[in-house]
Amino acid sequence: MDSAYLFFIANYLAQGMIGIAYEPIGYLLKDVLHLTAGQSATFAAWMSAPFLIKPLFGWLTDAFPLFGRRRGPYLVLWSVATCAGWLALARLRVYAYLPTLFLLTAVNVGIAFCDVLCDAVMVERGQALKKTGVYQAVQIGTLYLTLLATGLGGGWLAEHASYSRVFALTALFPLLILATIPLAQEGSAAAPNAPRRAFVEIRMLATNSWFWRIAFVILLYNFNPFRGTPFFYFQSDALRFSKTFIGTLTSVGGVAGVVGAAAFGWVCKTRPRWVADTGRWLRFNVILGVILTFSYLGYSSTTSALALTALTGACEVFMRLGLMDVAARVCPRGLEATSFALLISAFNLAAWSSNTLGGKWFGAWSAGPAGPAGAMARLILLSALATAACWPLARGDWNFAARKDGDAG
Repeated sequence: MDSAYLFFIANYLAQGMIGIAYEPIGYLLKDVLHLTAGQSATFAAWMSAPFLIKPLFGWLTDAFPLFGRRRGPYLVLWSVATCAGWLALARLRVYAYLPTLFLLTAVNVGIAFCDVLCDAVMVERGQALKKTGVYQAVQIGTLYLTLLATGLGGGWLAEHASYSRVFALTALFPLLILATIPLAQEGSAAAPNAPRRAFVEIRMLATNSWFWRIAFVILLYNFNPFRGTPFFYFQSDALRFSKTFIGTLTSVGGVAGVVGAAAFGWVCKTRPRWVADTGRWLRFNVILGVILTFSYLGYSSTTSALALTALTGACEVFMRLGLMDVAARVCPRGLEATSFALLISAFNLAAWSSNTLGGKWFGAWSAGPAGPAGAMARLILLSALATAACWPLARGDWNFAARKDGDAG
């Protein structure tokens, strides 16, 4: 068995299991710091800002190896630092705004850096073995599999455990990354002119139309301002879902995500004719994405919540993996971490802007005559329009990746 699979599984298991703290954090912001939806969105925006500068982390590891290695030493440093950050959160006696924000931002620096390093290994080995799609299916499948534990577990912890115990438990998971670093099998160290080459390659990427097409499709398709903070407030305050049920929905989404990842892994290995044309498949997903987004207008009960979570979860993961595979295949050699992080930053920017703007709009519009339900409907409409805006970009030639690297199943 390719030992890289174990490395990817351990890394994404660690990243996913950290999510066991996310639902408790949501209640910490709402019930302890007494933040509104808009204020919570602002807090989350600052807290998640490290994910927007992942290209910088990628450039550092590509251009400045430590002890002759580009990945391993950085993985040791940041997995240990992430563990220490969660332990510091666990030792706080009072959760005030600024100390909590500082430490949560600090642990996200470590999480983001470890993610960049893991993806760099995936691109480097995946391109060499033509397995970028399969590797990513394993990564994302593992990530969604953890939602089975973090959804129900996070909901249970939010009701029964103190925040300090939640954070102490979360501190254990980065140690999984530390234990599997020897399995990374990273390539050679960066060349002596790596810093200069990084600048040249980034400038070349910025002038290529395909780069911007991928980036804008990723950004628009994933701009969903009804998700994240506004969705959490809508579920807990307007629909009165319990903490345990919200956690259950997360677990259902995890199962759906695993199904979507498994389906994409099968596609990467078999390449059936009906998905051979990337542009045609992308256009189909744009149509499907608009339909699924509008279906959230019926999100009003526990039954509809369960059904929509399962249905949309699998489809969205499949689409996301398709775009990530294209991004991985076009990364230039020697700058795997930098270039892949640049493209994937569009995902992070979409999530960051969706959560920030959605939280503010939801808070403002909920105060109107239509209430939370009307505010959610407007946010769903904006999400559908953003997805539909991918259509003109999807109509062009999407075979540039195949021309560059060949099939990458």
